[in-house]
Amino acid sequence: MLLYFPVMLGLVGHHHQRLVCSNVEVNILDSLENGFVQPGEIKKAVLGKFNGILGVPINALKLNEIESFVEKHPAVYNCEVYNTLEGTLKIDLVQHRPLFRVFEDGRSYYIDEFGHEMQLFDNYTARVMIVSGAIKGQLAHLIYLARLFRNDLFWSAQIEQIYVKGNGDYVLVPRVGDHLILLGPPERLDEKLRNLKALYKQGLSPREWNKYKVINLKYKGQVLCSKNRNL
Repeated sequence: MLLYFPVMLGLVGHHHQRLVCSNVEVNILDSLENGFVQPGEIKKAVLGKFNGILGVPINALKLNEIESFVEKHPAVYNCEVYNTLEGTLKIDLVQHRPLFRVFEDGRSYYIDEFGHEMQLFDNYTARVMIVSGAIKGQLAHLIYLARLFRNDLFWSAQIEQIYVKGNGDYVLVPRVGDHLILLGPPERLDEKLRNLKALYKQGLSPREWNKYKVINLKYKGQVLCSKNRNL
């Protein structure tokens, strides 16, 4: 046994020195969640940037440089590059995860789960909540709300848009029902949403959701339902 392992390690090392890169394989680990980038796109970019990579001794590849290059792609959040004993260069990557999409001043972009701006892509549109209006200075509150909605099955199914009024009031646009929800300023959010969920589940029947035009949660301790659309 004492002789076996040094010999085997020596053989593996010798094989690794003679091994050349014969293929590049890209795995998108979160492909079921988002489709901003495709494996073929990344493979083509890597082969174009590192010309002649195929046929190069596998232990001569600069894996850190390849990782840095792939992570510069605007859709890529993180990647890991390594090689196999068969001579394949493997690239495993994870994409940025958009939290919501912003429409502001004639342009549109995503905000990812870390609060960073993320560009749109022609080949794929993420199904996330929409945010619009006077959002300047509101990013922290919007991220908090968007995370809360995403992580709750009820809210993720019901709320599709947040509009920020010029006075700082938030208006929620639901998927079900012909009404708007005046949340008011972004304070006491947990309390307001708790009251709204209680109204949906205990106070209103599905047929009544279209009876009112505005559900007002702006004032502490009150839930006001109005048949008037004025906000």
